[in-house]
Amino acid sequence: MASRHVAEIRWSCLGWPKVPERGLYAEFKHAEVSVLFNAATRELDERIDGHTVLVHVRRGNGDEYEERHASWLAEQTGQTVIGPPQPC
Repeated sequence: MASRHVAEIRWSCLGWPKVPERGLYAEFKHAEVSVLFNAATRELDERIDGHTVLVHVRRGNGDEYEERHASWLAEQTGQTVIGPPQPC
């Protein structure tokens, strides 16, 4: 079990693959994953009893593209997106 402290681990320099059947293009500039411990937002200002995984993708044509990309990424690990996009 993690401590009660708030923390973040961020992986950057990643690359999301092109997924033409989902209308997604390859992305290397805005491809990151953050794991927030005991926090719900990147600012680490909203404490929770749990952890949050954030997937960073390019905004494309608004939130719809962002949500499609995040949903595809979650499906690759057998998960689903459980929250709305957060501002960068």
